Amino acid sequence: MWRGYRNTAIVVVTLVLLLLALAPLLLERLERAMISSGPNGPQTPATVGLAYERLKIPSDSRLLDTYLVEAPSNCQPRAALLIFHGVGETISQWVSVQRLLHDHCISSVVFDYSGNGDSSPPGTVRNLHQDAVAAYVLFHTRFAATSRVCTLGFSMGNAVLLDAYTEFHPAPTCMVVGGAFSSARDGAVHAWGIPAWMARALPDQWNNVAAISHSHPPLLVVHSDADHANPIWMGDHIYQAAPEPKRLVILHGLPHNAAYKGPIEQWWDPVITFIKDVEILR
Repeated sequence: MWRGYRNTAIVVVTLVLLLLALAPLLLERLERAMISSGPNGPQTPATVGLAYERLKIPSDSRLLDTYLVEAPSNCQPRAALLIFHGVGETISQWVSVQRLLHDHCISSVVFDYSGNGDSSPPGTVRNLHQDAVAAYVLFHTRFAATSRVCTLGFSMGNAVLLDAYTEFHPAPTCMVVGGAFSSARDGAVHAWGIPAWMARALPDQWNNVAAISHSHPPLLVVHSDADHANPIWMGDHIYQAAPEPKRLVILHGLPHNAAYKGPIEQWWDPVITFIKDVEILR
């Protein structure tokens, strides 16, 4: 009997060691599969009547496909927003948002991460971290001299933003977290049904609750009480963990993707107000 237990223990230990050895390779493949999206769609800001620039932002050896729209030159005051979109999306899906922002005197930059749309592959957590910093450098260089500059994350884009925002120098004037998950581990449990004990074995790479605990510019957390992809308690955990200055807006009845699908004004109204009135939080 003892010999049987001993052999079983050896098999278990061997399997554990094998899983640990293979984990980096498996996680990299999982990252590439989950973070990447298909090619960019046909819509551009010109589709909704806007002049725009299509840029290729260098990120290490990769290039990030980007739409840049400037607000009218007679806008006062001027503001600009760098948008970090969600998983499976491309910049073509955000042109209506750029139209809305333009009409409210806010310039915008939306870019596809590595492995997304027409940007260079691969999409990995490490590459997206580099992408965030590279996009912010271009954004800040382009707009900081003439505009209030702010950043916004939506859904998975919050993880990309919050993973890198302490490296944004100079810091943006304000930051918006919209429809975020509390952590990738929580997301795995909620969205994929992975047991909590198994999720804890995953690397804690995208923990938005932990990331927001650092010093940050004035913060707006926006979440809908009808968000079934990332439930409202996730947004509340992020808000509670954030130091001041901060503000929380709870939207009512809006589905997760209301930020860029269908009528978008209700989702964006508090964001636009915050960007224009952010000084009251300082």
